Amino acid sequence: MLYTLLTLTIVIGIVLTALLLFVLGKLTWLESATSSLLTKIEQPLTQNAGHGREIQADPYFYGLSGQLLWNSLTEEDTGQSTPLELEEIRPRYGIALLKAVVKFIIDGRDFDASSSTFELEKLVFTSRGGITIWLPPTKIEALRLIGTKISKFKQSQAASADSASASAKSLNSDQICGDITAEVIEICESVGLRHGNDIALDVCKAFFPNTVD
Repeated sequence: MLYTLLTLTIVIGIVLTALLLFVLGKLTWLESATSSLLTKIEQPLTQNAGHGREIQADPYFYGLSGQLLWNSLTEEDTGQSTPLELEEIRPRYGIALLKAVVKFIIDGRDFDASSSTFELEKLVFTSRGGITIWLPPTKIEALRLIGTKISKFKQSQAASADSASASAKSLNSDQICGDITAEVIEICESVGLRHGNDIALDVCKAFFPNTVD
C-alpha cells in the first residue's frame, strides 16, 4: 500500500512539473511576442514618405514589409521572424495580396505610354494600418499584361463587331480569369498560402463582377 502511494505521488509530481514547465514556456513565448509587437507598433512605413505623410504600419506583420516580407514568407530569408510569426502573418498577407494584385493589374489596364515608370510594390491598407506588398518583377509584368488584356476586352465590348480588332475579338472574360487564377495560385504557392483559388476568384470579381464561383 505504501509503495503504491509513493509511486502515485511520484507520478503526480512528474505530471505537475511537466505542466509547470509547459506553462512557463508559454508565458516566456507570450512575453517575447508581446515585446516584439510593442516595439513595432509605432513603426511608420518610411517607404511612402514621398506621399507627404507618415503612414502607420500594420503592427500585425511584425515589422515586415515590401521585399523583406516576401523573402521571409518564401523562406529566402529566415532570420527576420519566427515560424510561428509567419504562420500568423500568412492569412493577413492573403488579404493584402488580393488588394495589391488588383492594383498591379490596374497598372496594365490603365497603362500610359507616356510614362515609362512602373511601381515594383503597392501600398495597401488593412483595418490596422498600411502594408507594402512587393512581388518579383516577372510576376508584376505578368499581372500588367493581364491588365492590358482586360483593357482590350473592354474596348472590344464598347466597339462594334466590325471595328474590333482580331486580337480583341479572341479575348473573353473566362480566358482572362484563367490567366489571373494561374498567376495568383503560383504566387500563393511561393509564399505558402492556401486558398489561392479563392483569392483569384475575388480578383476576377473586381474586374468582372458577374464571375461565378
